[in-house]
Amino acid sequence: MRVALTFMIAMLLASPALAFEGELKASLSSQQGVAAQIRARYAKTGDVRMDIRSTDENGQPVLSTTIMPARGQSYYSIAHDQKVIVEMPYSTLAATSQQVTGSGDNANLEVKKLGKETVSGVETQHVRLFDKDNNAVIDLWLTQKYPADLWTRAFRGRNLGLEMSDDERAKAMKKYGVKPGFSMKMRVEQAGGVPVVFLVEEIKQVPVPPAVFTRPQGYARIQGPAGSQP
Repeated sequence: MRVALTFMIAMLLASPALAFEGELKASLSSQQGVAAQIRARYAKTGDVRMDIRSTDENGQPVLSTTIMPARGQSYYSIAHDQKVIVEMPYSTLAATSQQVTGSGDNANLEVKKLGKETVSGVETQHVRLFDKDNNAVIDLWLTQKYPADLWTRAFRGRNLGLEMSDDERAKAMKKYGVKPGFSMKMRVEQAGGVPVVFLVEEIKQVPVPPAVFTRPQGYARIQGPAGSQP
């Protein structure tokens, strides 16, 4: 489970785009079944809230939330079972992004275009990337229907356990003649690892009330160390 959650919070820093307001529902699964359900909500202002429902090692349900304001120096990781809010500096996420800057220019990839497929009612372009530097195979089902940065806005500042970030990978894909887009589905398989799959089950543009992005009352507040990530 910890591996699954580490993968989930795994996308790179991106500036918030203000055009999309709505919500996204997705699942993370492996050969063992669904590991987590994800709900991300986006405000016109650029604020993002992501809720992850999973289970612990005893099979008990766990709900965690990350709130990422578009303004300010911090984002917030919320553990509802412990009633704790950890405030984390955005600067730690920026440092992670800087570590991989430029890697897309020298990417050692093989790219295959596998045709059009429909995912959750949306027509997509299936692309397979062979990342030779990291010995990984990444399948992406891309669409131009939604902003390409919706994943990075929900999971920004983390990495895939690979050396290349999402935005650097997009740069590399352009070099290989693939137009980046929003991933309706993503499958990642690393050598010796268990394949994991993100699947967008629903995405819609709807009004999102500002109250969605407020932090809950009655929770303990903790200042996270500068070098940590939730």
